[in-house]
Amino acid sequence: MTTGFSQTSFPKEFDLDGDERFPSITSDGNTLLFAREQKKGFDFFLSNKVNGKFMPPTQLILPDNMPYPTSPVISHDGRWIYFSAYNKGNNGDIYRMRRWGRRLAKPEILSSKINSRGYELFPSPTKDGKGLYFCRLKDKSEPTNLKYAIYYAAFDKKGNVESVNILPQPINLYSEKEPKIMPDGKTLFFMSKISDDEEEYEVMCAIKNEDESWGEPFPIDALNAQNYAHPPCMDGTNQMAYFTQEGKLAMLHWGHILKTDAPQEEIAKTRNNDTGEDNEEQTETKKQTTRPSISSFSDLGFDIIDFKQPPVYRAIIIGINEYQDDKIANLDRPVDDAAAFEEILTTHYTFPKENVISLKSPTREKIIETLDNVMEVAKENDHILIFYAGHGHWDSKRKAGYWLPSDAKAKSTANWVRNSTIKEYIASYKAKHVLLISDACFSGGIFKTRAAFTDAPKAINNLEKLPSRKAMTSGTLKEVPDESVFVKYLQKRLLENTEKYTSARALFDSFRDAVMNNSENVPQFGVINATGDEGGDFIFVKKDKVEAKEVQNDTSGD
Repeated sequence: MTTGFSQTSFPKEFDLDGDERFPSITSDGNTLLFAREQKKGFDFFLSNKVNGKFMPPTQLILPDNMPYPTSPVISHDGRWIYFSAYNKGNNGDIYRMRRWGRRLAKPEILSSKINSRGYELFPSPTKDGKGLYFCRLKDKSEPTNLKYAIYYAAFDKKGNVESVNILPQPINLYSEKEPKIMPDGKTLFFMSKISDDEEEYEVMCAIKNEDESWGEPFPIDALNAQNYAHPPCMDGTNQMAYFTQEGKLAMLHWGHILKTDAPQEEIAKTRNNDTGEDNEEQTETKKQTTRPSISSFSDLGFDIIDFKQPPVYRAIIIGINEYQDDKIANLDRPVDDAAAFEEILTTHYTFPKENVISLKSPTREKIIETLDNVMEVAKENDHILIFYAGHGHWDSKRKAGYWLPSDAKAKSTANWVRNSTIKEYIASYKAKHVLLISDACFSGGIFKTRAAFTDAPKAINNLEKLPSRKAMTSGTLKEVPDESVFVKYLQKRLLENTEKYTSARALFDSFRDAVMNNSENVPQFGVINATGDEGGDFIFVKKDKVEAKEVQNDTSGD
Protein backbone atom coordinates (compact mmCIF):
# COMPACT_ATOMS: atom_id res chain seq x y z
CA MET A 1 0.00 0.00 0.00
CA THR A 2 1.32 3.40 -0.88
CA THR A 3 1.22 6.10 1.76
CA GLY A 4 3.71 8.53 0.26
CA PHE A 5 1.54 11.63 0.41
CA SER A 6 3.23 15.00 0.46
CA GLN A 7 2.30 18.66 0.78
CA THR A 8 5.81 20.02 0.66
CA SER A 9 5.03 22.08 -2.45
CA PHE A 10 2.09 23.82 -0.78
CA PRO A 11 2.90 26.87 1.35
CA LYS A 12 1.26 27.32 4.74
CA GLU A 13 -1.33 29.69 3.24
CA PHE A 14 -3.06 26.64 1.73
CA ASP A 15 -3.94 25.16 5.12
CA LEU A 16 -6.37 27.71 6.49
CA ASP A 17 -9.79 27.31 8.12
CA GLY A 18 -12.29 25.43 5.99
CA ASP A 19 -11.98 22.19 4.06
CA GLU A 20 -10.14 22.41 0.76
CA ARG A 21 -11.81 20.57 -2.09
CA PHE A 22 -12.04 20.15 -5.87
CA PRO A 23 -8.44 20.64 -7.04
CA SER A 24 -7.93 20.93 -10.80
CA ILE A 25 -4.82 21.84 -12.72
CA THR A 26 -3.92 23.02 -16.22
CA SER A 27 -2.14 20.67 -18.60
CA ASP A 28 1.17 22.48 -18.17
CA GLY A 29 1.02 21.92 -14.42
CA ASN A 30 1.46 25.62 -13.62
CA THR A 31 -1.99 26.78 -12.52
CA LEU A 32 -3.91 25.06 -9.70
CA LEU A 33 -7.53 25.87 -8.89
CA PHE A 34 -9.24 24.66 -5.73
CA ALA A 35 -12.11 25.59 -3.41
CA ARG A 36 -12.28 26.21 0.32
CA GLU A 37 -15.59 25.50 2.06
CA GLN A 38 -17.27 28.30 3.95
CA LYS A 39 -20.74 28.70 5.47
CA LYS A 40 -22.21 30.26 2.33
CA GLY A 41 -20.55 28.01 -0.17
CA PHE A 42 -17.02 27.66 -1.45
CA ASP A 43 -14.42 30.33 -2.07
CA PHE A 44 -12.33 29.73 -5.20
CA PHE A 45 -8.53 30.08 -5.17
CA LEU A 46 -5.80 30.09 -7.81
CA SER A 47 -2.13 29.34 -7.28
CA ASN A 48 0.61 29.64 -9.90
CA LYS A 49 3.74 27.52 -9.81
CA VAL A 50 7.01 29.47 -9.90
CA ASN A 51 10.37 27.70 -9.92
CA GLY A 52 8.67 24.40 -9.17
CA LYS A 53 6.70 25.62 -6.14
CA PHE A 54 3.12 26.79 -5.76
CA MET A 55 2.77 30.39 -4.69
CA PRO A 56 0.36 31.44 -1.92
CA PRO A 57 -3.16 31.19 -3.40
CA THR A 58 -5.20 34.22 -4.39
CA GLN A 59 -8.98 34.25 -4.00
CA LEU A 60 -11.11 34.75 -7.12
CA ILE A 61 -13.93 37.22 -6.64
CA LEU A 62 -17.33 35.99 -7.84
CA PRO A 63 -20.44 38.15 -8.32
CA ASP A 64 -22.66 38.58 -5.27
CA ASN A 65 -25.62 37.02 -7.10
CA MET A 66 -23.98 33.58 -7.27
CA PRO A 67 -25.36 31.81 -4.15
CA TYR A 68 -23.44 28.81 -2.85
CA PRO A 69 -20.85 28.35 -5.60
CA THR A 70 -19.25 24.92 -5.56
CA SER A 71 -17.29 22.26 -7.50
CA PRO A 72 -15.06 24.57 -9.61
CA VAL A 73 -12.76 23.15 -12.28
CA ILE A 74 -10.27 24.86 -14.58
CA SER A 75 -10.12 23.74 -18.21
CA HIS A 76 -6.99 21.96 -19.40
CA ASP A 77 -5.84 25.05 -21.34
CA GLY A 78 -6.63 27.36 -18.42
CA ARG A 79 -8.99 29.61 -20.36
CA TRP A 80 -12.25 28.65 -18.63
CA ILE A 81 -13.46 28.00 -15.10
CA TYR A 82 -16.60 25.88 -14.71
CA PHE A 83 -18.60 25.66 -11.49
CA SER A 84 -22.05 25.08 -10.05
CA ALA A 85 -24.23 27.51 -8.07
CA TYR A 86 -27.79 27.76 -6.83
CA ASN A 87 -30.35 29.30 -9.15
CA LYS A 88 -33.51 31.18 -8.19
CA GLY A 89 -35.37 27.93 -7.51
CA ASN A 90 -32.66 26.78 -5.10
CA ASN A 91 -31.58 24.14 -7.57
CA GLY A 92 -28.06 23.94 -8.92
CA ASP A 93 -26.95 25.01 -12.40
CA ILE A 94 -23.57 24.85 -14.09
CA TYR A 95 -21.85 28.07 -15.17
CA ARG A 96 -18.56 28.96 -16.75
CA MET A 97 -16.34 32.06 -16.72
CA ARG A 98 -13.72 33.14 -19.22
CA ARG A 99 -10.33 33.57 -17.56
CA TRP A 100 -7.37 35.83 -18.32
CA GLY A 101 -4.85 35.35 -15.52
CA ARG A 102 -6.72 36.39 -12.38
CA ARG A 103 -9.21 38.45 -14.35
CA LEU A 104 -12.58 36.75 -14.87
CA ALA A 105 -15.41 37.51 -17.24
CA LYS A 106 -19.02 37.55 -16.12
CA PRO A 107 -20.31 33.99 -15.41
CA GLU A 108 -22.50 32.57 -18.13
CA ILE A 109 -25.02 29.80 -17.52
CA LEU A 110 -24.72 26.72 -19.70
CA SER A 111 -27.44 25.44 -22.01
CA SER A 112 -30.80 24.27 -20.65
CA LYS A 113 -29.96 20.93 -22.22
CA ILE A 114 -27.38 20.59 -19.46
CA ASN A 115 -29.15 22.54 -16.74
CA SER A 116 -32.48 20.87 -16.03
CA ARG A 117 -34.99 21.89 -13.38
CA GLY A 118 -33.07 19.75 -10.97
CA TYR A 119 -29.57 19.99 -9.54
CA GLU A 120 -26.44 19.84 -11.72
CA LEU A 121 -22.89 20.06 -10.41
CA PHE A 122 -19.34 18.64 -10.66
CA PRO A 123 -18.50 19.78 -14.25
CA SER A 124 -15.42 18.29 -15.91
CA PRO A 125 -14.53 19.48 -19.45
CA THR A 126 -12.58 17.36 -21.91
CA LYS A 127 -9.14 18.52 -23.00
CA ASP A 128 -10.26 19.20 -26.59
CA GLY A 129 -13.25 21.26 -25.41
CA LYS A 130 -15.70 19.09 -27.33
CA GLY A 131 -17.49 17.67 -24.32
CA LEU A 132 -18.41 18.13 -20.67
CA TYR A 133 -18.95 15.48 -18.01
CA PHE A 134 -21.16 16.51 -15.13
CA CYS A 135 -23.41 15.16 -12.41
CA ARG A 136 -27.17 15.38 -11.93
CA LEU A 137 -29.17 14.59 -8.82
CA LYS A 138 -31.66 11.82 -9.48
CA ASP A 139 -35.30 12.97 -9.26
CA LYS A 140 -36.40 10.18 -6.93
CA SER A 141 -33.57 10.58 -4.43
CA GLU A 142 -34.51 10.47 -0.78
CA PRO A 143 -33.34 13.56 1.16
CA THR A 144 -31.41 11.30 3.52
CA ASN A 145 -30.01 9.16 0.70
CA LEU A 146 -29.20 11.38 -2.28
CA LYS A 147 -28.37 9.61 -5.51
CA TYR A 148 -26.45 11.06 -8.41
CA ALA A 149 -25.77 10.07 -12.00
CA ILE A 150 -23.01 11.09 -14.40
CA TYR A 151 -23.89 12.63 -17.79
CA TYR A 152 -21.94 13.67 -20.86
CA ALA A 153 -22.71 16.72 -23.04
CA ALA A 154 -21.27 16.87 -26.57
CA PHE A 155 -20.60 20.24 -28.23
CA ASP A 156 -20.51 21.14 -31.92
CA LYS A 157 -17.80 23.25 -33.59
CA LYS A 158 -19.51 26.47 -32.52
CA GLY A 159 -19.69 25.39 -28.88
CA ASN A 160 -23.41 24.65 -28.90
CA VAL A 161 -24.71 21.58 -27.06
CA GLU A 162 -25.48 18.81 -29.54
CA SER A 163 -26.60 16.12 -27.12
CA VAL A 164 -26.73 15.21 -23.44
CA ASN A 165 -26.77 11.56 -22.37
CA ILE A 166 -26.50 9.68 -19.13
CA LEU A 167 -23.45 7.43 -19.04
CA PRO A 168 -24.55 3.82 -19.51
CA GLN A 169 -23.85 0.96 -17.17
CA PRO A 170 -21.59 -0.32 -15.81
CA ILE A 171 -20.89 3.24 -14.58
CA ASN A 172 -24.27 4.46 -13.33
CA LEU A 173 -25.25 1.42 -11.29
CA TYR A 174 -26.00 3.06 -7.95
CA SER A 175 -24.95 6.63 -7.15
CA GLU A 176 -22.00 8.17 -8.95
CA LYS A 177 -20.65 11.72 -8.61
CA GLU A 178 -17.59 14.00 -8.98
CA PRO A 179 -16.47 12.87 -12.46
CA LYS A 180 -12.92 13.82 -13.49
CA ILE A 181 -12.06 13.10 -17.11
CA MET A 182 -8.35 12.81 -17.90
CA PRO A 183 -6.74 14.49 -20.95
CA ASP A 184 -6.90 11.30 -23.03
CA GLY A 185 -10.71 11.56 -23.04
CA LYS A 186 -11.12 7.91 -22.05
CA THR A 187 -9.92 7.66 -18.45
CA LEU A 188 -12.68 8.71 -16.04
CA PHE A 189 -12.38 8.94 -12.26
CA PHE A 190 -15.45 9.38 -10.11
CA MET A 191 -16.98 8.70 -6.69
CA SER A 192 -19.27 5.69 -6.46
CA LYS A 193 -21.30 3.78 -3.94
CA ILE A 194 -20.42 0.11 -3.94
CA SER A 195 -24.09 -0.86 -3.61
CA ASP A 196 -27.48 0.49 -2.55
CA ASP A 197 -26.78 -0.75 0.97
CA GLU A 198 -23.60 1.29 1.36
CA GLU A 199 -23.46 4.90 2.55
CA GLU A 200 -19.79 5.62 1.87
CA TYR A 201 -18.36 6.49 -1.54
CA GLU A 202 -15.14 5.17 -3.04
CA VAL A 203 -12.91 6.55 -5.78
CA MET A 204 -13.35 4.50 -8.95
CA CYS A 205 -11.86 4.55 -12.44
CA ALA A 206 -13.39 3.46 -15.75
CA ILE A 207 -11.70 3.24 -19.15
CA LYS A 208 -13.55 3.83 -22.41
CA ASN A 209 -13.20 0.98 -24.91
CA GLU A 210 -12.52 1.29 -28.64
CA ASP A 211 -16.25 0.89 -29.37
CA GLU A 212 -17.03 3.86 -27.07
CA SER A 213 -18.48 1.58 -24.36
CA TRP A 214 -17.16 1.80 -20.82
CA GLY A 215 -15.17 -0.93 -19.13
CA GLU A 216 -16.02 -2.21 -15.68
CA PRO A 217 -15.06 0.45 -13.07
CA PHE A 218 -12.35 -0.54 -10.61
CA PRO A 219 -11.46 1.00 -7.24
CA ILE A 220 -8.36 3.15 -6.74
CA ASP A 221 -6.82 1.46 -3.74
CA ALA A 222 -4.12 4.08 -3.14
CA LEU A 223 -6.83 6.69 -2.51
CA ASN A 224 -9.53 4.57 -0.92
CA ALA A 225 -7.06 3.45 1.75
CA GLN A 226 -6.99 7.06 2.96
CA ASN A 227 -9.73 8.83 4.88
CA TYR A 228 -12.29 10.61 2.76
CA ALA A 229 -10.31 10.96 -0.46
CA HIS A 230 -11.72 12.29 -3.73
CA PRO A 231 -11.00 11.81 -7.46
CA PRO A 232 -7.64 13.21 -8.60
CA CYS A 233 -6.64 15.68 -11.26
CA MET A 234 -3.44 15.19 -13.19
CA ASP A 235 -0.26 17.26 -13.53
CA GLY A 236 1.14 16.74 -17.01
CA THR A 237 4.62 18.03 -16.25
CA ASN A 238 5.64 16.44 -12.94
CA GLN A 239 3.54 13.27 -13.29
CA MET A 240 1.72 14.10 -10.07
CA ALA A 241 -1.91 13.59 -9.09
CA TYR A 242 -3.62 16.15 -6.88
CA PHE A 243 -6.65 15.37 -4.74
CA THR A 244 -8.18 16.10 -1.34
CA GLN A 245 -7.69 13.99 1.74
CA GLU A 246 -9.47 14.82 5.00
CA GLY A 247 -10.18 18.34 3.80
CA LYS A 248 -6.62 19.15 2.74
CA LEU A 249 -4.84 19.18 -0.60
CA ALA A 250 -2.55 16.21 -1.16
CA MET A 251 -0.47 14.80 -3.97
CA LEU A 252 0.83 11.43 -5.05
CA HIS A 253 2.96 10.30 -7.96
CA TRP A 254 0.73 9.22 -10.83
CA GLY A 255 2.26 5.76 -11.03
CA HIS A 256 0.94 4.96 -7.55
CA ILE A 257 -2.60 6.12 -8.28
CA LEU A 258 -3.38 3.26 -10.67
CA LYS A 259 -1.50 0.67 -8.63
CA THR A 260 -3.61 -2.00 -6.95
CA ASP A 261 -3.00 -5.16 -4.95
CA ALA A 262 -6.47 -6.63 -5.51
CA PRO A 263 -6.97 -9.55 -7.92
CA GLN A 264 -8.89 -8.77 -11.09
CA GLU A 265 -11.78 -11.13 -10.26
CA GLU A 266 -12.23 -9.56 -6.82
CA ILE A 267 -12.36 -6.07 -8.30
CA ALA A 268 -15.18 -7.09 -10.59
CA LYS A 269 -17.24 -8.38 -7.66
CA THR A 270 -17.08 -5.18 -5.63
CA ARG A 271 -19.58 -3.42 -7.92
CA ASN A 272 -22.13 -6.12 -8.73
CA ASN A 273 -22.22 -8.54 -5.76
CA ASP A 274 -21.44 -11.55 -7.92
CA THR A 275 -21.36 -14.93 -6.17
CA GLY A 276 -18.22 -16.06 -7.92
CA GLU A 277 -20.04 -18.85 -9.77
CA ASP A 278 -19.35 -17.50 -13.27
CA ASN A 279 -18.19 -19.94 -15.88
CA GLU A 280 -14.62 -19.83 -17.13
CA GLU A 281 -15.50 -17.84 -20.26
CA GLN A 282 -17.19 -15.07 -18.22
CA THR A 283 -14.30 -14.94 -15.78
CA GLU A 284 -11.77 -14.59 -18.56
CA THR A 285 -13.82 -11.76 -20.11
CA LYS A 286 -13.76 -9.87 -16.81
CA LYS A 287 -10.00 -10.23 -16.57
CA GLN A 288 -9.63 -8.65 -20.00
CA THR A 289 -12.06 -5.77 -19.63
CA THR A 290 -12.06 -4.87 -15.95
CA ARG A 291 -8.52 -3.48 -15.70
CA PRO A 292 -7.29 -2.23 -19.07
CA SER A 293 -3.58 -1.97 -19.47
CA ILE A 294 -2.17 1.53 -19.04
CA SER A 295 1.37 1.02 -20.19
CA SER A 296 2.84 4.44 -19.49
CA PHE A 297 2.12 7.94 -18.33
CA SER A 298 2.17 9.24 -21.91
CA ASP A 299 -0.88 7.14 -22.80
CA LEU A 300 -3.03 9.69 -20.98
CA GLY A 301 -2.84 12.23 -23.77
CA PHE A 302 -0.25 14.74 -22.62
CA ASP A 303 2.22 16.11 -25.12
CA ILE A 304 4.30 18.22 -22.74
CA ILE A 305 5.98 15.63 -20.53
CA ASP A 306 9.39 16.96 -19.47
CA PHE A 307 9.13 19.53 -22.26
CA LYS A 308 9.00 23.29 -21.96
CA GLN A 309 6.92 24.87 -24.68
CA PRO A 310 9.04 27.51 -26.45
CA PRO A 311 7.63 31.04 -26.31
CA VAL A 312 5.53 32.28 -29.21
CA TYR A 313 6.20 35.86 -30.26
CA ARG A 314 3.29 37.99 -31.50
CA ALA A 315 3.09 41.65 -32.46
CA ILE A 316 0.46 44.27 -33.23
CA ILE A 317 2.06 47.14 -35.16
CA ILE A 318 0.00 50.29 -35.70
CA GLY A 319 1.00 53.30 -37.80
CA ILE A 320 -1.41 56.16 -38.54
CA ASN A 321 -0.72 58.83 -41.16
CA GLU A 322 -4.14 59.85 -42.46
CA TYR A 323 -7.03 61.32 -40.48
CA GLN A 324 -10.58 61.74 -41.76
CA ASP A 325 -11.18 64.94 -39.78
CA ASP A 326 -9.58 67.94 -41.49
CA LYS A 327 -8.99 69.52 -38.08
CA ILE A 328 -6.47 66.75 -37.25
CA ALA A 329 -3.22 67.13 -39.18
CA ASN A 330 -2.06 64.22 -41.30
CA LEU A 331 1.39 62.77 -40.63
CA ASP A 332 4.09 61.56 -43.01
CA ARG A 333 6.22 59.11 -41.04
CA PRO A 334 4.25 56.74 -38.73
CA VAL A 335 3.20 54.17 -41.38
CA ASP A 336 6.76 53.98 -42.75
CA ASP A 337 8.17 53.79 -39.21
CA ALA A 338 5.78 50.97 -38.37
CA ALA A 339 6.67 49.09 -41.57
CA ALA A 340 10.40 49.43 -40.89
CA PHE A 341 9.92 48.24 -37.31
CA GLU A 342 7.95 45.22 -38.55
CA GLU A 343 10.72 44.31 -40.98
CA ILE A 344 13.32 44.45 -38.22
CA LEU A 345 11.28 42.18 -35.96
CA THR A 346 10.49 39.57 -38.61
CA THR A 347 13.93 39.59 -40.26
CA HIS A 348 16.30 39.84 -37.31
CA TYR A 349 14.23 38.66 -34.32
CA THR A 350 11.98 35.68 -33.54
CA PHE A 351 8.69 37.18 -34.72
CA PRO A 352 7.13 34.92 -37.39
CA LYS A 353 5.44 36.94 -40.12
CA GLU A 354 2.18 35.09 -39.61
CA ASN A 355 2.13 36.27 -35.98
CA VAL A 356 2.58 39.96 -36.82
CA ILE A 357 -0.51 42.06 -37.50
CA SER A 358 0.18 45.35 -39.27
CA LEU A 359 -2.48 48.10 -39.21
CA LYS A 360 -2.07 51.08 -41.54
CA SER A 361 -4.15 54.10 -40.51
CA PRO A 362 -6.84 51.91 -38.82
CA THR A 363 -10.11 53.08 -37.37
CA ARG A 364 -10.92 52.69 -33.68
CA GLU A 365 -13.10 49.66 -34.47
CA LYS A 366 -10.23 47.96 -36.31
CA ILE A 367 -7.82 48.53 -33.42
CA ILE A 368 -10.24 47.11 -30.84
CA GLU A 369 -11.13 44.20 -33.13
CA THR A 370 -7.42 43.33 -33.50
CA LEU A 371 -6.84 43.52 -29.74
CA ASP A 372 -9.80 41.16 -29.27
CA ASN A 373 -8.52 38.71 -31.90
CA VAL A 374 -5.09 38.48 -30.29
CA MET A 375 -6.77 37.84 -26.94
CA GLU A 376 -8.53 34.83 -28.48
CA VAL A 377 -5.35 33.17 -29.76
CA ALA A 378 -2.83 34.17 -27.09
CA LYS A 379 -1.53 31.48 -24.75
CA GLU A 380 0.17 31.57 -21.36
CA ASN A 381 3.73 31.36 -22.69
CA ASP A 382 3.28 33.99 -25.43
CA HIS A 383 5.30 37.20 -25.76
CA ILE A 384 3.13 40.01 -27.14
CA LEU A 385 4.49 43.33 -28.41
CA ILE A 386 2.19 46.27 -29.19
CA PHE A 387 3.69 49.16 -31.20
CA TYR A 388 1.87 52.43 -31.87
CA ALA A 389 2.99 55.42 -33.94
CA GLY A 390 0.54 58.26 -34.58
CA HIS A 391 -1.18 61.15 -32.87
CA GLY A 392 -1.60 60.94 -29.14
CA HIS A 393 -3.25 63.37 -26.77
CA TRP A 394 -2.93 64.02 -23.05
CA ASP A 395 -5.98 65.60 -21.38
CA SER A 396 -4.72 67.35 -18.26
CA LYS A 397 -8.27 67.93 -16.96
CA ARG A 398 -9.30 64.30 -17.16
CA LYS A 399 -5.80 63.07 -16.35
CA ALA A 400 -6.14 60.69 -19.30
CA GLY A 401 -4.10 59.89 -22.38
CA TYR A 402 -5.47 58.82 -25.77
CA TRP A 403 -4.47 57.36 -29.09
CA LEU A 404 -6.15 58.99 -32.08
CA PRO A 405 -7.28 56.44 -34.72
CA SER A 406 -7.87 57.53 -38.30
CA ASP A 407 -11.58 58.16 -37.65
CA ALA A 408 -10.97 60.33 -34.57
CA LYS A 409 -12.72 63.69 -34.42
CA ALA A 410 -11.03 66.75 -32.99
CA LYS A 411 -14.10 67.86 -31.03
CA SER A 412 -15.20 64.45 -29.73
CA THR A 413 -13.44 61.65 -27.84
CA ALA A 414 -16.00 59.05 -28.99
CA ASN A 415 -13.59 57.39 -31.41
CA TRP A 416 -10.42 57.99 -29.43
CA VAL A 417 -8.73 55.02 -27.78
CA ARG A 418 -8.18 55.73 -24.12
CA ASN A 419 -4.89 54.63 -22.57
CA SER A 420 -6.85 52.85 -19.83
CA THR A 421 -8.54 50.71 -22.51
CA ILE A 422 -5.14 49.54 -23.79
CA LYS A 423 -4.12 48.93 -20.19
CA GLU A 424 -7.16 46.69 -19.62
CA TYR A 425 -6.28 44.59 -22.66
CA ILE A 426 -2.69 44.25 -21.48
CA ALA A 427 -3.92 43.09 -18.07
CA SER A 428 -6.31 40.60 -19.67
CA TYR A 429 -3.98 38.96 -22.18
CA LYS A 430 -3.17 35.35 -21.46
CA ALA A 431 0.55 35.82 -22.07
CA LYS A 432 3.72 35.65 -20.01
CA HIS A 433 5.10 38.94 -21.29
CA VAL A 434 3.48 42.00 -22.86
CA LEU A 435 5.49 45.01 -24.00
CA LEU A 436 3.94 48.26 -25.17
CA ILE A 437 6.02 50.63 -27.31
CA SER A 438 4.19 53.89 -27.93
CA ASP A 439 5.50 56.79 -29.98
CA ALA A 440 2.79 58.96 -28.46
CA CYS A 441 1.99 60.22 -25.00
CA PHE A 442 1.17 57.29 -22.76
CA SER A 443 1.68 58.58 -19.25
CA GLY A 444 -0.53 59.96 -16.53
CA GLY A 445 -0.69 57.22 -13.92
CA ILE A 446 -0.44 54.20 -16.20
CA PHE A 447 3.10 53.51 -15.02
CA LYS A 448 3.80 52.09 -11.62
CA THR A 449 7.30 53.54 -12.01
CA ARG A 450 8.66 55.82 -14.71
CA ALA A 451 12.10 56.61 -13.43
CA ALA A 452 15.20 55.96 -15.47
CA PHE A 453 17.00 52.79 -14.49
CA THR A 454 20.69 52.88 -13.66
CA ASP A 455 21.27 49.51 -12.01
CA ALA A 456 22.30 46.53 -14.12
CA PRO A 457 19.55 44.24 -15.43
CA LYS A 458 19.04 40.88 -13.74
CA ALA A 459 19.99 37.66 -15.47
CA ILE A 460 17.99 36.98 -18.62
CA ASN A 461 16.73 33.63 -17.33
CA ASN A 462 15.23 35.23 -14.22
CA LEU A 463 13.58 37.96 -16.26
CA GLU A 464 12.10 35.39 -18.63
CA LYS A 465 10.61 33.20 -15.89
CA LEU A 466 8.41 35.84 -14.26
CA PRO A 467 5.42 37.47 -16.02
CA SER A 468 5.85 41.08 -17.10
CA ARG A 469 3.75 44.00 -18.30
CA LYS A 470 6.09 46.80 -19.35
CA ALA A 471 5.90 49.90 -21.54
CA MET A 472 8.36 52.26 -23.20
CA THR A 473 7.12 55.55 -24.60
CA SER A 474 8.58 58.42 -26.55
CA GLY A 475 8.02 60.94 -23.77
CA THR A 476 5.71 63.06 -21.71
CA LEU A 477 5.07 65.91 -24.12
CA LYS A 478 1.52 66.41 -25.37
CA GLU A 479 2.72 66.04 -28.94
CA VAL A 480 5.64 64.23 -30.54
CA PRO A 481 7.27 65.37 -33.80
CA ASP A 482 6.30 63.71 -37.08
CA GLU A 483 9.89 62.55 -37.61
CA SER A 484 10.38 60.57 -34.42
CA VAL A 485 13.82 60.57 -32.82
CA PHE A 486 12.52 57.91 -30.42
CA VAL A 487 11.65 55.46 -33.22
CA LYS A 488 14.86 56.27 -35.09
CA TYR A 489 17.10 55.21 -32.20
CA LEU A 490 14.86 52.29 -31.23
CA GLN A 491 15.29 50.82 -34.71
CA LYS A 492 18.99 51.68 -34.80
CA ARG A 493 19.75 49.86 -31.56
CA LEU A 494 17.75 46.80 -32.61
CA LEU A 495 19.74 46.59 -35.86
CA GLU A 496 23.10 47.18 -34.14
CA ASN A 497 22.43 44.70 -31.36
CA THR A 498 24.75 41.69 -31.38
CA GLU A 499 23.44 39.92 -28.26
CA LYS A 500 21.34 36.78 -28.64
CA TYR A 501 19.03 37.83 -25.79
CA THR A 502 18.16 41.43 -24.94
CA SER A 503 15.66 42.56 -22.32
CA ALA A 504 13.29 45.43 -23.13
CA ARG A 505 14.80 47.41 -20.29
CA ALA A 506 18.36 46.92 -21.58
CA LEU A 507 17.21 47.95 -25.06
CA PHE A 508 15.62 51.11 -23.65
CA ASP A 509 18.70 52.00 -21.63
CA SER A 510 20.83 51.68 -24.78
CA PHE A 511 19.08 54.55 -26.61
CA ARG A 512 17.45 56.69 -23.90
CA ASP A 513 20.29 59.20 -23.66
CA ALA A 514 20.54 59.47 -27.45
CA VAL A 515 16.86 60.47 -27.65
CA MET A 516 17.26 63.06 -24.87
CA ASN A 517 20.38 64.51 -26.51
CA ASN A 518 18.66 64.93 -29.88
CA SER A 519 15.11 65.97 -28.96
CA GLU A 520 13.07 67.74 -26.32
CA ASN A 521 11.44 64.52 -25.17
CA VAL A 522 12.34 62.37 -22.18
CA PRO A 523 11.48 58.75 -23.06
CA GLN A 524 9.88 56.65 -20.34
CA PHE A 525 10.10 52.98 -19.31
CA GLY A 526 8.40 51.15 -16.50
CA VAL A 527 5.86 48.69 -15.13
CA ILE A 528 2.28 49.21 -16.32
CA ASN A 529 0.39 49.60 -13.09
CA ALA A 530 -2.03 46.87 -11.89
CA THR A 531 -1.74 44.60 -14.95
CA GLY A 532 -0.11 41.49 -13.47
CA ASP A 533 3.59 42.30 -13.69
CA GLU A 534 5.64 40.06 -11.37
CA GLY A 535 9.10 41.44 -12.02
CA GLY A 536 10.05 39.81 -15.31
CA ASP A 537 10.78 41.47 -18.62
CA PHE A 538 10.13 41.05 -22.34
CA ILE A 539 13.12 39.35 -24.00
CA PHE A 540 14.06 40.04 -27.63
CA VAL A 541 15.66 36.94 -29.16
CA LYS A 542 17.92 37.65 -32.12
CA LYS A 543 17.97 35.20 -35.01
CA ASP A 544 21.31 33.79 -36.07
CA LYS A 545 22.75 34.99 -39.39
CA VAL A 546 21.56 31.94 -41.31
CA GLU A 547 17.96 32.39 -40.16
CA ALA A 548 18.01 36.11 -40.92
CA LYS A 549 19.43 35.51 -44.40
CA GLU A 550 16.74 32.93 -45.16
CA VAL A 551 14.04 35.40 -44.12
CA GLN A 552 15.52 38.11 -46.34
CA ASN A 553 15.65 35.72 -49.29
CA ASP A 554 12.01 34.74 -48.74
CA THR A 555 11.02 38.40 -48.65
CA SER A 556 12.90 39.29 -51.82
CA GLY A 557 11.24 36.43 -53.64
CA ASP A 558 7.69 37.53 -52.80
